[in-house]
Amino acid sequence: MAGKRKTRKRPDSDALSYRFTLSDDEFARAWLREYYRRPGWKTWRIIGGPCFIALGLTMMRNEGLLSQGMGIAALVLGLWYALKPLLAARMLREQRAKSGRSHVELEVRLHGEGIRIDDGKVKKEIPWDQVVRAGAAPAYVWYELRGGSRATIPLRVVEDPEALRAKLRAHTAWQA
Repeated sequence: MAGKRKTRKRPDSDALSYRFTLSDDEFARAWLREYYRRPGWKTWRIIGGPCFIALGLTMMRNEGLLSQGMGIAALVLGLWYALKPLLAARMLREQRAKSGRSHVELEVRLHGEGIRIDDGKVKKEIPWDQVVRAGAAPAYVWYELRGGSRATIPLRVVEDPEALRAKLRAHTAWQA
């Protein structure tokens, strides 16, 4: 009678692992940049505010009370649309600092099954089928999950950026 043979899981030899702490400034800049790069109404996020501001200023010059009122409304909407991302980035940055997340060291590990994120308290395993696309910015590499949330890996901690890009290209849709 043969005994059961124990199988040991072999370590993923081509896994990539990065440990880093994102500063509040890095976090806010990455969030803001990705806000404007995200798919879906991407162009409108950039030109929407200025278009409404221009429309509002033009309408306010008319003599009709309704036109002036609509001009003021368009101007307010345009200012809100233009300033909203800046205010959101500031609020997220402040919230992150207040919650004590500013100094949390993250470990991001890309391996054969997906991406593991460990912040010392919570470990999260994200399978590759949940990572829909990835790309690079000047200071970081980003990846996007189903549902639209994005995460970044700062290039300052990446020794071999091409290996990271190759790993993400192998499992996701890469966007330059």
